[in-house]
Amino acid sequence: MTRHTGLPTVEDVHAALAALHADAQTTRAPTVLALAQRVGLANTTFRRNFPEIVAQLKSSSAPPSDSRPANGGGNPADGLAQENARLRHHNRELSEYLALATAEIQRLSLEAHGLRGELAGLRNVSTIRPRRPR
Repeated sequence: MTRHTGLPTVEDVHAALAALHADAQTTRAPTVLALAQRVGLANTTFRRNFPEIVAQLKSSSAPPSDSRPANGGGNPADGLAQENARLRHHNRELSEYLALATAEIQRLSLEAHGLRGELAGLRNVSTIRPRRPR
C-alpha cells in the first residue's frame, strides 16, 4: 500500500498539537477531531495514519478515575464541578461531530443531486411534468 503524498508529517502534527495546547482553555483538552481539522485531514484519515498520536490524545484527555475517598469525605461541590466540566467537554466534542456530520450530509446531497442531473443528461431522459388544470 502506498502512502498518500498529501499527508502531513509527524512533526507537522506535533506542531499543530502544540498550537492546540497553546490555544486551549485550561479546562478543555484538545480533541482528535480538532487536531485532524488543524492539519487539514478528515477524522478517520487522521486516525488511520496517526494511531500513536490518537492514543496519546485519548490517554491525556481521559477523565480521571473517581478521586474522592471511599468514605465520601470529599467536597460534593468539587465532585459536581468536575462532572460539569466533563459533561461540557463531552458536549463540545459531540457538537463538533454533529457539525462535521451535517457538513458531510450537505456535501453528499449536493453531489447526489449533480450526479442525478448528469445521469439524466447522459440518458437523454426528459421529465414529464403534470398537466395544469384548465
